Amino acid sequence: MSETILKKENSVLKLIKYGALISIIIVSLLITILFVKEKNDLLSSDIKKIEENYLSLNNRTIENLVNKIYNLIELEKDFEKEDFNSEIKEEVTQAYSLILSLYNEKINQKEFSQEKFIGSIKNALRDIRFNNDGYLFLYTMDGKNIFNGEFPAIEGKNLWEHKDSKGTFLLKEMYSILKNKDETFYEWFWKEKPSDKLEYKKIGFFKRIPELNMFIGAGYYEKNLKKRTQTRILKKLNSLKLKEPEHIFIYDLKGTCLVNPKKELIGTNRYNVQSEDGKFILRDLIDFSIKNKEGFIQYNSTVKLNESLISNDKISFVKLYEDWNWMIGSGFYLEELKKRIIEKKEDLIISNKKTINEIILIAIITTFLMIIVSFYLSNIINNIFLDYKKRIDLEMNNTLEKEKLLMQQSKMATMGEMIASIAHQWKQPLNLISISNGLLKINNQEKGFSTLQEITNAIDNIDNSVHNLSQTIDDFKNFFSPNKEKVTFNILDAVEDTFKLINTQFKNNDIVIIKNIKDIELFGYKNELLQVLINILKNSKEALVENSNLLNKYIFITVENNQNKVTIKIKDNAGGVSKENLNKVFDAYFTTKEKSGGTGIGLYICKQIIETSMKGEILVSNVEYKYENENHLGAEFKIIIPINLDKDIK
Repeated sequence: MSETILKKENSVLKLIKYGALISIIIVSLLITILFVKEKNDLLSSDIKKIEENYLSLNNRTIENLVNKIYNLIELEKDFEKEDFNSEIKEEVTQAYSLILSLYNEKINQKEFSQEKFIGSIKNALRDIRFNNDGYLFLYTMDGKNIFNGEFPAIEGKNLWEHKDSKGTFLLKEMYSILKNKDETFYEWFWKEKPSDKLEYKKIGFFKRIPELNMFIGAGYYEKNLKKRTQTRILKKLNSLKLKEPEHIFIYDLKGTCLVNPKKELIGTNRYNVQSEDGKFILRDLIDFSIKNKEGFIQYNSTVKLNESLISNDKISFVKLYEDWNWMIGSGFYLEELKKRIIEKKEDLIISNKKTINEIILIAIITTFLMIIVSFYLSNIINNIFLDYKKRIDLEMNNTLEKEKLLMQQSKMATMGEMIASIAHQWKQPLNLISISNGLLKINNQEKGFSTLQEITNAIDNIDNSVHNLSQTIDDFKNFFSPNKEKVTFNILDAVEDTFKLINTQFKNNDIVIIKNIKDIELFGYKNELLQVLINILKNSKEALVENSNLLNKYIFITVENNQNKVTIKIKDNAGGVSKENLNKVFDAYFTTKEKSGGTGIGLYICKQIIETSMKGEILVSNVEYKYENENHLGAEFKIIIPINLDKDIK
């Protein structure tokens, strides 16, 4: 047993000393492996994200660029229109001021003539031009044309019933508008030249001259504004500098190149240009923009912006500018994208390798430091363990000695009662010895007083009585022997040996013992089991003696076996244990018999013996039961111990 304990202690010491070191190395290795694996997994994930993000980023870049150009065109167009409107309003306002000035100058002259005054106005306005195609015109409020800078043939004619190509009565509508306000912008359709058959949309500004009951106006053709605006925007876009490889291209829906980074293509028509695989790429792009208005499209470009590229595979974002029938686009070549992705991958791989090397280096340094610290701490723990072991061994030895002393004290506590029991058991054999000895003395004095058989019987009586006395002494000596060793014994013999020692006490107090014991062989501590049985039976006896109201006093002893365990039940009819004390009966030094000299160690020793020495359990409870048609209440002690103590320990 000591060798096994020593081996276990050495194993614990080795575990303390080397277990932590091995654990640190294993944990560090695992953590490093996990870090490296996670880093590699992250690298794979990053590479995949790079491919996705680069494609997504390039898509967003070209889409944003196209939308910027689209919005720029919108802004420029609005700005140009606003500029035209401001200019034409300014021209009309100046003409209005001129007419009023002439009117105020002439009206008070004696020789004032309406005809001469109108002639002065015509002369003043005739040569005024603006925005190339801008001219002034003057009408009376009832529709008569007084002056027209571009169409002098209609001067003097009344156009009240004139309709434009859209069916609008222009002069009537103008009268309705200017009747309620002094000036307005207005849109209508008019010929650009007297010889034209078609009318074109015009945008103009009109201002009423109340003093003359006339209105003056001017206008510009929308198509001319559009042309001028387009020219200015295309010039700006073709001179726009973008960071390579960003670029824009614009085509009209007939295939004419309007904007392109390759300046030689500007003005050429590429509608019928085919790619290497025979496809009309520009047609496809135009059809796509007409159908979808805007979107991404992948194709094999017919224009190569970077001569170092092998492939012309390209992704473009195109958007239709419907007002002018333009297709605005921007794109990127997949080969360039792949090159950038490969460069980024290589940077990531180099960075990842560097990080992994740093992790491994840190792990090695950290592990080395932790090993040093662990070795130092394990030595401290080892010393503490050895010191603690010495103290535990000392405390265990002291505890064992105390337990032995308590057990011996428990035995000694019952010695007085047991001596009385022994004295009672000795009375009969001593009397028998005395009588037989007297008979032998008489026969020695008087020959032939007794027969030979009577003398032989007397001698046998003396021998038997001496044997009984000797057996009683042996039983007493065995019980009080402090030796502790496991033996094979029969439970029947153990119970009988118990009653040999204390039976007198039960007879003297008229206590009936009822036994139901099976014949069972045990291997364990017989002497200690006797002590437990004596203590429990003694407790039951004292409880029965104290209860003076009982006519019949019983103690029941039942022994059964269940597989590899034995159950011993001892119950009485003394009324049981009070509820508040039921959980305290096994506590050390707990007693309800202080006045009668109770020490409170008997049942405590019983619990220690059963649970510690015999690896069993002991329980107490109050039970109600019926015996010989009478109801009884009492305490029941239940002891459960293994049949073979060695097997149970294993």
